[in-house]
Amino acid sequence: SSEYKNGILHPRSLWAESYPEDWWTTVCQLIIKLFQQTNVSSSQVVGIGLCNTCPSLIALDDKGNALRPAILYMDQRSVKQARMLIRKVGRQTFAEIAGNRIAPGAFSITSMLWIKENEPEVYKKVYKFVHANGYFALKLTGETGIDPTNASFTGIFDLKKASWSNELIEKTGLDGEKLPKIFWSYKKVGEVNEYASKILGIEKGVPVAMGCADSAASALGCGIIKPGRVFETTGTSTVVAVLSNTPKFDTRILNRCYVMEGLWLHMGAMSTTGASLKWFKDNLCEIELQLSQKDDGNVYKILDDLAAKVPAGCDGLVFFPYMSGERSPIWDPNARGVFFGLTLSHTKAHMIKAILEGVAYGLRNNLEIIESLGVKVEEVRSAGAAARSSLWRQIKADVLGKKIAVSSVKDATMIGCAILAGCAAKRYNDIVSIADKFYHLTEDVNIPNASANSVYTKYYMIFKKGYKRFKSMYKEIASVS
Repeated sequence: SSEYKNGILHPRSLWAESYPEDWWTTVCQLIIKLFQQTNVSSSQVVGIGLCNTCPSLIALDDKGNALRPAILYMDQRSVKQARMLIRKVGRQTFAEIAGNRIAPGAFSITSMLWIKENEPEVYKKVYKFVHANGYFALKLTGETGIDPTNASFTGIFDLKKASWSNELIEKTGLDGEKLPKIFWSYKKVGEVNEYASKILGIEKGVPVAMGCADSAASALGCGIIKPGRVFETTGTSTVVAVLSNTPKFDTRILNRCYVMEGLWLHMGAMSTTGASLKWFKDNLCEIELQLSQKDDGNVYKILDDLAAKVPAGCDGLVFFPYMSGERSPIWDPNARGVFFGLTLSHTKAHMIKAILEGVAYGLRNNLEIIESLGVKVEEVRSAGAAARSSLWRQIKADVLGKKIAVSSVKDATMIGCAILAGCAAKRYNDIVSIADKFYHLTEDVNIPNASANSVYTKYYMIFKKGYKRFKSMYKEIASVS
């Protein structure tokens, strides 16, 4: 595999955007680099799978051009539109049809309506609103669409019927013609066209699967194909989810269709977990960044080594990872990041570990809701970039009081994409059996430490109480900033 980190733009406080054109350029560079640096030739490619951060709303014109930067899931500009939808449509109606609540940025209908209200000239030119996999499909094949895992996070999709909700579209005032066709994740959206073939060197006619949201692809790559299995993934954000075959939705968390019919993911989703650590690294770790350049370039390993020296609970320091509002379970667009309990005795190492622990506290908060649905959780399968950190996995195990298992596969998300690509190319017929064969646990299982769990439980209660105490101040600071 090959990777490159694209930046997120913040043109205003709590806005989060990115340029789709930059994504496409990066993908092209990575694919070409992959062929150059491996023994795989472009002629061996039999299918392409797509996945994306979600939502990642892109407004396309009738020529397939992005009319403005993509609006990302952590963007909070559409608070006004979210409140209007709650008044106009009602929480209960959204819950019954869309299976979710409405929150700014977390469901792309609010961003669509923000564009309609604040950028009317852009809205008029919109041919289709898509998420990122629809944009990449268009570049590769000339065809676009959206899959149910992504459509679930638009807020106007019927989760039980797996189709657009005409009732919600009408009530929100959106032009339904601007919505793309729905394809199941494993279905072929199109084939590599001449344009993409010339750029990438991949043969024309190679099938492209519609694909899915990144967390759904990660779940598939983690072998989450039987109801009751639980996984967590931490990258820029964190998701913990359980697979279900029953369409019963609790709006304290998020709910989405899975990559195949008759299955749903019930998900706790936090917005800026890995992003918080990255923010700290970028702004406060210049020395560590310089040291990493002399070694293997992995600055996060240096941060882990520092954090490992700090005891559980960080000597009374607690971090609240709400750097751009928060999704589940607090659903507060005004929430802000906080280091609580900071003293003169605390060091950079304490702050690093406090971030790792704060993410784990939020993870436990969401997992408790999942367990309240009747799910018995003994083991959590871990994926994402953070799963490479043995320290962070152990902190999660100690905070949750659950075993954390990790796959022998480096990138479960890419495995999920590959499975979908194989299905679209007719190389695989059964997603369930293939996903089960791909996933292999390593012997590196993190077992919870009872002593650490006891310490963390005390700080976890402070974490939960802390948000309730800060809530009114979050609203106040948002009103003046």
